[in-house]
Amino acid sequence: NPFNPTTTIRFSVDGYVSLQIYDITGRLVETLIEDRMPIGDYEVRWDASEYSSGLYFIRLSLGDKTYTRKTLLLK
Repeated sequence: NPFNPTTTIRFSVDGYVSLQIYDITGRLVETLIEDRMPIGDYEVRWDASEYSSGLYFIRLSLGDKTYTRKTLLLK
């Protein structure tokens, strides 16, 4: 799932959401959401134009569950 320079992250939620981006070294590069959200389906765009090409990890925490997806930024 390579992208350049934006990607869309879709999720459904009812409660606390944390959406963070990490680089290949495990360093947190950006927090997109850190908040309680009403029930619903959401789309969040990540604009990575200021970051270098490479592998990134999208970490989505919904309450007590955490999901991680890797994505490749190609410039």
